[in-house]
Amino acid sequence: MGISLKWLLTTVFFFCTLYMEAQQVVLSGKITDKSTEAPLPNVLVTVRPTGENKIVRYAQSSQDGKYEIKLASFPNNHILHFSMMGYASLVIALSGDRSQYNVKLSEQATELKEVVVKAPSIRQRGDTISYMVSSFADAQDKSLADVLKKMPGIEIEKSGAIKYNGVAINKFYIEGKDLLGGRYGLATNNMHQEDVGSVEVMENHQPIKALEDISFSQNPAINIRLKEDAKARWVGTAKAGAGFEPFLWSAELFVMRFTAKTQSLNTYKTNNTGIDVTQETQTFSIDEVMSQFSKNYRLDNYIDVRPDNLMDIDANRARFNKSHMVSTNNLWGLSKNYDLTSQISYTNNRVNSDNFSRTTYYLKESTIVTDIGESTTSKQNRLSADLVLTANTSAYYLKNKLNADLLWDDIDMGITGTYPNTQSASVPHHRFSNDLEILKRSGNKTYTLNSYNLYQVKPQHLAVSREGEKQQQDVRTSAFYTNTNTSMGFYVKPVTIAMKMGVIGVFRSMESELTGVSETLGVMNNDLSMNYINLYVSPELEYKKDGFEAKFNMPVSFTPYRYHDKNQKATDSDTKFLLSPRLYIRYHFTSRLSVSVSGRLAQSPVEEQQFYSGILLQNYRNLSRGFIDYNTANQKSTSLNIAYKRPLSAFFANAIAIRSWTETKRTSSRFFIDDYILNTFIPQNNNSDVWMLNGSVSKGLDIINGMVSLRSSYMSYNGSIFQNEVSTPYSSDTWSITPKINSRIAIWCNLSYEFNYVSNRLNVKDTGVKSSSESISQVLSCNFILGKKYYIQLTGEHYYNKMSNNVSKHLFLADAEFTYSFANGWELNLSAKNIFNQDEYSYTVYDGLTSMSKEYKIRPRNFLASVFFRF
Repeated sequence: MGISLKWLLTTVFFFCTLYMEAQQVVLSGKITDKSTEAPLPNVLVTVRPTGENKIVRYAQSSQDGKYEIKLASFPNNHILHFSMMGYASLVIALSGDRSQYNVKLSEQATELKEVVVKAPSIRQRGDTISYMVSSFADAQDKSLADVLKKMPGIEIEKSGAIKYNGVAINKFYIEGKDLLGGRYGLATNNMHQEDVGSVEVMENHQPIKALEDISFSQNPAINIRLKEDAKARWVGTAKAGAGFEPFLWSAELFVMRFTAKTQSLNTYKTNNTGIDVTQETQTFSIDEVMSQFSKNYRLDNYIDVRPDNLMDIDANRARFNKSHMVSTNNLWGLSKNYDLTSQISYTNNRVNSDNFSRTTYYLKESTIVTDIGESTTSKQNRLSADLVLTANTSAYYLKNKLNADLLWDDIDMGITGTYPNTQSASVPHHRFSNDLEILKRSGNKTYTLNSYNLYQVKPQHLAVSREGEKQQQDVRTSAFYTNTNTSMGFYVKPVTIAMKMGVIGVFRSMESELTGVSETLGVMNNDLSMNYINLYVSPELEYKKDGFEAKFNMPVSFTPYRYHDKNQKATDSDTKFLLSPRLYIRYHFTSRLSVSVSGRLAQSPVEEQQFYSGILLQNYRNLSRGFIDYNTANQKSTSLNIAYKRPLSAFFANAIAIRSWTETKRTSSRFFIDDYILNTFIPQNNNSDVWMLNGSVSKGLDIINGMVSLRSSYMSYNGSIFQNEVSTPYSSDTWSITPKINSRIAIWCNLSYEFNYVSNRLNVKDTGVKSSSESISQVLSCNFILGKKYYIQLTGEHYYNKMSNNVSKHLFLADAEFTYSFANGWELNLSAKNIFNQDEYSYTVYDGLTSMSKEYKIRPRNFLASVFFRF
């Protein structure tokens, strides 16, 4: 009886438990950020009766945004309430036929007793750092680039290239798609910052999904997240302006549309106000392949006629231009993992420049000084087009890029001074290429096939007139370049082993004819061909475990060369065997601190484009003579990189030291012959070494509502050059330091200040000749927001240049802008540039055993009125 009762009670308890479990309800789901789609941790999820604040059950989301709430039974007339500081609360009514509730929360300021607590300006989720654009933007900021410059850890160089904590980015995405293919200046300089929600930096980004857990990357990537109201419709900006002294114009139109399956970004710009719109179409890319195996083969410019580049001061100050640029970029999502993109850009750029230079050539026994005044007109047209098909999945990767790049460049230059003359040059360059990349992954194995084919041609012409004499140089070069390789890799955690094998072929020809120059200098014609086949293999090893990462590769190549000079009726050939091992090691001491070291031994490829025997006229002053030499340079380099970051404290720091040595069996040589400098090489051993030190630190400071940063660099070079058959060893040192601060010191005022100091030293050894120059530049910009509708921007610039021991110059520039905002996105802008009406800028620069003191004509005082509209 006792046993029967025991079994009876056990059975009743068992079935009661089953009944209770059958009635239990589990509510679950995932919570993400609406704009970034990133998972949100620590969101409070509560179950409440409809219309009441009583909490029945609650839970918090995990690090991956997931949550789970268990209930004894389904509660009728109840809701799920989602809340988190910095986000708008969300309420969802419970439904009896549903247990999964995935939600997206929108950012929103939270008001607490007259104190507004906003979402943090910088957030970190794993290897992704998110910057909230609105936290860094001020009233005067229009483009995304204006705001990027204020973000700690992000640097924008003068060229427009972007770095994160000292490392160049390898991809620039918009809504997770690579629309621009490296031409991201079209986005950063034109996207209105109010259309962008956040900027995501993905550290150590591997762009190929099939390699994400196999091959690590050293470079970060950037992804732009748009605001919801900037998606699925046409948005953009328009600007038109006119001014005087002389007559000025400026017009811009930018439109974009981003949907789930298509992206479109289009720009038109024109001006004669000095702004270089052509720079926005520049392509920035990272090529981690060893130099002899890369895809950057480019024909040399044998004719070199161009205006000097301006140093220190903003080049817009000295650019007298008439510029036009149109660009259309489109992406179509063919399926979930297939994208087709097209990029077409056309630029038309006419630039006038006037400058004076005094050039000093330091010889071992004497110096040569020349005075030159240049008046230059450059007319450049460029048309480029890309068509790219991409498939990127965890199992395979496909990319095929078809490119055409057509450049026409005509330059007319008038020279006064020591060598008065006029010269006209035409230096077009046409390129056509196709780049195919295929990768297939099967388990822990990968197979790749890459094939890059390029044809390019440069038909160049130069005409020089001086003192009744004329010289003409015609050069036509063309080349077909092909690089095809395949590889197989094996991944056995934590090691990846791969073997790459490939072939490079180059088939180059050159024809030239020079007239008007004394034939005593050498042969005046060239008619030659250079062909070679490079067979190479590259074993590669990668190791990654915990915080330790290492890469080792050892490219080995076998290259037979064949050179044929038709004029000399001579054929020459040689074979080279090159070995270039490289090792890279990085250790993450913590999630904040990493240190990397690298070392490389390299044999540089034969400089086959210097293979010619005739004389070439590069410009009115310089001649060049080729040098047939199959010897290669031996290079050694080592580097140390330290990176530290605390993103949530807005602190970033990095430092890099590079040491390199080069040994060659030939030396650059120049001969001063009457009005000419003959540049060539001679068979002479030559050693050189370089030290490079770079570092930067940036910190966001709440106390000033802004950021402070400091950049510094140092470079030391030791080498020699032959001048008039005499060896002249020398050393040069360059050091720079640049502190910068931007601050929102009050609701009605924000400012930015940048200071730059540069020092150059030149020491001509064995002669006692030493020379130096120093320059200082300062830029202060203050913005006064006088109301919700208008603000004033005042900018002052100061430049100091120590030209020599006894000569120095100061230059002060000032600008002012007034902007009034109307309703519905309209703005009126009035600007005055160069208020003090300064007319020239001077500085000194060193290039090897040459110093150049330059004076540039800059744009006079001018006024511009413009209308801006955002839609």
